[in-house]
Parts: sequence; structure tokens; C-alpha cells
Amino acid sequence: MAKAIKVSPGLTSEINFYLAMVDVSNSLPMNVGISSCKQETMISALGSPLMPFTTSDQPGRASQMVTKLKQTVRVGQHLVVTGIKPAIDSLQTAIAKAFQQEKSNGHDFESVLSNDGMLSVRLRNPTSGKPSELISNHSWGTAIDFKIIGHSSPGNTGHSIPRFIAVLIPFLNEAGWFSGVAFHDAMHFEVADETIRQWQKDGKFTI
Repeated sequence: MAKAIKVSPGLTSEINFYLAMVDVSNSLPMNVGISSCKQETMISALGSPLMPFTTSDQPGRASQMVTKLKQTVRVGQHLVVTGIKPAIDSLQTAIAKAFQQEKSNGHDFESVLSNDGMLSVRLRNPTSGKPSELISNHSWGTAIDFKIIGHSSPGNTGHSIPRFIAVLIPFLNEAGWFSGVAFHDAMHFEVADETIRQWQKDGKFTI
């Protein structure tokens, strides 16, 4: 059982600050020059998971390359992630920059940021419409869903997004991660199609 997090008045203040909703227009433009990663790009770069599977995580069906590149790393106080090494390396750098910016602004972002998983071998879970037959990019350990400790991860939040997502967007975009706000899934970030292709050229998936 996970250890309960003791919430002090100061921590409650930070939680409320980062959960506050802000207009999504303040985060525009976003995802400039990058796009959501295509299934064919992921398969060509990292291999196909063992099909078929469902919307539930089936870790034993990860591709051979993903299995060999998989790591579990703590990138923040409450942010332990399992994914492939190039994605975790990139994530660490971007998150550190976000923490530093917020610290310089008088806030302790690291004390409240958590996640709802990175590597999850399954089909996509659309935010609306019929069930998807496409493989989730989480299946390759190159996508992550963020949340604030003690709270659920945000999905379709309309024309506003939680402040913590707004803070993360520019740093993750800069690192080549696509924001799921573009398809109404605020919690979600994934390594962009262009970034995966570049990493492949750079030999970052070499086992």
C-alpha cells in the first residue's frame, strides 16, 4: 500500500495554486512544429507490441526493444516513472527546468507534481467517441499522464486547463513532447512524431 502523503497548510496552498484553472489561450501557441506520434512511426522505430490486447495494461506484451530500453527513474519528489531511457532522459531535463522556473517564482512545484503512469501496454482510451483500435503511445514508454498529488489526472477540461499543465507545456514542447491538450486530454504528453524520428536517426534506440 502506498504511503499516505501528509498535507500541510503550505502544501495545500501549492496544490490549490497548481490546480487552479487558467485559460488555454494563455498557453498558445503550443505544439509548434511537432505532431502527435503516428502508430507506424512507433512500430518502425521501436517494434510492435504483441497483439492483440485491450485497453488494460498488459506489460508482458511490450515490444522486445521497449523491454530492453525500459527503466524506472525518480524524476521528482512524487514523480517516479517507468519508460524507455531516451524518453526518461528528455523528461528529466524538461521537468527540472519547470521546477527551477517555479522555484524562482516562489513556488514548490516539485512538492505536488505526480503522474498517472508512463509505460502502459494497451489500446488508446479516447476521450470521446467509439473505442479505438489503435495502440496507445504509452505502449512504448514515450507518453505520460500528469496529475497533482491527491487528485485525479485531468482529461477534457474545455477552454481552460489546470495551471500545472500550463506550466509544463512550454518546457515539454521545447523538448519535443506533444501536448494532449490538442486532442482534449489535458493530462497527456507524448514524444512527438518528429522527435521519435530524430532519436531514431541519432541511434538513441540502439540496444
